[in-house]
Amino acid sequence: MDAARDGKRHVPPRFDPAGLRVLAGGAVFGRGEEYARSGRVELLSDDGERVRARVLGTEVYRAALRGRGRTFAGECSCPAFADHGFCKHLVATALAANAVGEGGEAVPDRIGGIRAHLRAQGADRLAEMILDLAERDPALLDRLDLAASAAAPGDPAEVAERCRAALKRALRTGRFVEYGEAGAWTRGVLDVLEQLEGLIGAGRAELVLEVVEDLVRRLPGALENVDDSDGGGSEIAGRAAELHLAACEAARPDPVALARELFRLETTEDLGGFSGAVDTYAHLLGPVGLDEYSRLAQEAWNRLPKARPRRDGLVRGTEDDLARYRLFPILDRLAGREGDLDRRIALREAQLAHARDYLRLAEFCLEHGREAEAIRRAEEGAWLFDDASGEPLLLFLAERHRASGRAAEAEAVVWPGFERSPSMRLYEAMVRGKKAGAAARAALADRAVGLLDAQLGEPKGRTRPFPGHLAGLLVEILLRERRLAAAWAAARRHGCPEDTWLALAEASEGDMPDEALAVYERLVEQQVGLTNKHGYAVACRLVARMGPLRARRGEGAAHRAYVEALLARHRAKRSFVAMLRGAAISARPS
Repeated sequence: MDAARDGKRHVPPRFDPAGLRVLAGGAVFGRGEEYARSGRVELLSDDGERVRARVLGTEVYRAALRGRGRTFAGECSCPAFADHGFCKHLVATALAANAVGEGGEAVPDRIGGIRAHLRAQGADRLAEMILDLAERDPALLDRLDLAASAAAPGDPAEVAERCRAALKRALRTGRFVEYGEAGAWTRGVLDVLEQLEGLIGAGRAELVLEVVEDLVRRLPGALENVDDSDGGGSEIAGRAAELHLAACEAARPDPVALARELFRLETTEDLGGFSGAVDTYAHLLGPVGLDEYSRLAQEAWNRLPKARPRRDGLVRGTEDDLARYRLFPILDRLAGREGDLDRRIALREAQLAHARDYLRLAEFCLEHGREAEAIRRAEEGAWLFDDASGEPLLLFLAERHRASGRAAEAEAVVWPGFERSPSMRLYEAMVRGKKAGAAARAALADRAVGLLDAQLGEPKGRTRPFPGHLAGLLVEILLRERRLAAAWAAARRHGCPEDTWLALAEASEGDMPDEALAVYERLVEQQVGLTNKHGYAVACRLVARMGPLRARRGEGAAHRAYVEALLARHRAKRSFVAMLRGAAISARPS
């Protein structure tokens, strides 16, 4: 109404704020609002299709938005956009453009003005202007130099040296590159790599191969001085691998020489750019190159010592381990290309050092239809690793026996492991085979409970390494079988972890409320005693759980008195008092 009287027409915002919030998320939208309010956005142009801007963040970022209303998309030069999509800089740009539109103004077309000015200068003047800028910007000078090298003939050795020098400058850090600067460093290296693509089209693919291989050698050293949390090194390695493949497509190097170089790259480059080269370059390697690749990999594999079982389960990280880790996928792919399943199994057999290796081999055999061999391999591993590390192998064997209708065999496989290293997973594996028989399940529970009671009652010198684990497991099994009285008796006799006490109390609210309330009260005091927000929050949840439990027993007044006493006792802990009062608990503190 007021707008009509003032003669103003309501103009909808260029970018719908609700749509921005949905796309960016509430937190990112809020930070974008703050950027817009604090004047960090410099709008550069709006041609009706695209709004362009510079936004001052950790550095100056380029932002661009296309579309209008609820239909729009954007791009930003910041790392957050590359990782997560729509960022605070795009939100800020959209809101700044909206603010200009609400004032009835248009975004000044600064880009259009610059374009018109440049077009009026003439080629010679433009060249001088660009060169003047390039003399002050080494990265721009390198880009222009490489572009000129691609467009004009010249000594290949000289061009290659200029390319290597440009990459060396881009990789140089001079100091440690912090997280906020790492994105700009990565883009600088990628900008140089982009110029190499033009050299491929100009018939200089061999030169590009030399430069890319030089980059791969230098990159790990450069990354030692860069915070690579966002994976810029992997992005550079991936782009370098793409250029290497494109250059090979154009140059068609000798297959044997290519196989040797690719094998070197795949077994020394740590960022994954050349992983799977056997498949990626197969059409260029051909039968001769693939044979050479296979020969190199097999010879290197044969030089490695055979893996030996390790009971500690640790990966040593020796040179042999690293070589085995790099060579295995190469040989596995080659065997897969030939359909040689026996060879693929033999490769896995040669790496059997840990229980998990036996499990992977068993799963591989099963996946490829060799169930009998899968069971044999799992049995072998379970025999070698007769401790907790072998538990997954026992579970695998039990599942295979159950799948074949052999429930008794499943229990027979698992029970010895349960005797050695009792766990809930092993108990549940035995229970699953007894769903149809209540008596058999009760007998199994009796057997497990008796074993745990006996182990917990052993003399101190013979006690298991983790008696707390055994006590908790005993109570958990009794809880699972709904033997509440026995569970309480075991918990009181042996003790148990706090989370098990809590589970016991929750399960007992209906049948044994006094015991449940006593546990809740003790846990409340324990959590408040931690004097941190998490502990206070847990305590409040427990108090809230106690309220309905007491109310069902007609003890609402007693609960209110409990809460009042709790608040009085801990009145010095202001955060806890505020949280408890804020919770929906029926209490009237004094």
